[in-house]
Amino acid sequence: MEIILVRHGRPLNAGNALLNAAGFANWVKNYNHSLVSEQSSPCKFSQAKYNDHYLVSSDLPRAVHSCSIFSGSQPHYQSKLFREMDIPRYKLPFTIRAWSWVYLNRALWMLGLKGRFESYVQARQRAQLAASELIAMAQQHGKVMVFSHGYLILHIRKHLRCYGLTQTQKSNSYWGISAFKD
Repeated sequence: MEIILVRHGRPLNAGNALLNAAGFANWVKNYNHSLVSEQSSPCKFSQAKYNDHYLVSSDLPRAVHSCSIFSGSQPHYQSKLFREMDIPRYKLPFTIRAWSWVYLNRALWMLGLKGRFESYVQARQRAQLAASELIAMAQQHGKVMVFSHGYLILHIRKHLRCYGLTQTQKSNSYWGISAFKD
């Protein structure tokens, strides 16, 4: 049994402009609908060794597009379960860079600040469920490759290790691969 977690390629809409809270909410919307940049590509020499994997993807465009770029085909299975943990959006009275908004809002979110989005507790529970579902798929298909998102993958890795799988590779970068075997 093998599970490969792949972080999507660099999104087209991942700029770092100065934004107020309303501008950041619009940035998040654009980021969530973004495809992968043409300048972002996976390492070609490693792709061939994954041809026999069952392909799974988040249903967000950048993950589906990453699967298509990497494998040359669409995922066998797409699910909201493998979406990125929500990027919270709080109405704060200042203007900062987009990625500073991401980190600030995620910190507040992790501290328990609520909003009209998935809570951090719910997101961690979803990561655990995603890990369980990946194990079930790997038991059925033998080898599974999922195209997902950085922060969710970080939490899925933790759960896969707790379930007794051995991590053989780890990367947090765009196109980064984290590999697990039983």
